[in-house]
Amino acid sequence: TGYIDWLITVPLLMLEFYFVLAAVRKVPSSVFWKLLLGTLVMLIGGYAGEAGYMSAMVGFIIGMAGWIYILYEVFSGEAGSLAAKSGNKSLKTAFSAMRVIVTVGWAVYP
Repeated sequence: TGYIDWLITVPLLMLEFYFVLAAVRKVPSSVFWKLLLGTLVMLIGGYAGEAGYMSAMVGFIIGMAGWIYILYEVFSGEAGSLAAKSGNKSLKTAFSAMRVIVTVGWAVYP
């Protein structure tokens, strides 16, 4: 399955959000841990449903909750707030592109 790949690539993308912010301003490590938490909830919930460890619908709902939490963090949560307040055009451009990947890219790739 794709879950082995995702357990590597998705946390790396969350690290990228953190490092893009940290390149421009001081960022608390809690930003990374919140994004990682959402990632793990999303991936473990999806895997557990697909592998039959729980109802597929329950796994889907748990996975979606993790994804929605990630979206909240990068748009309105601490990460999104730090990006908006940075005043750095390059950071805002990079952060916006990464938001599109996490929103649109992940929405069409179930």
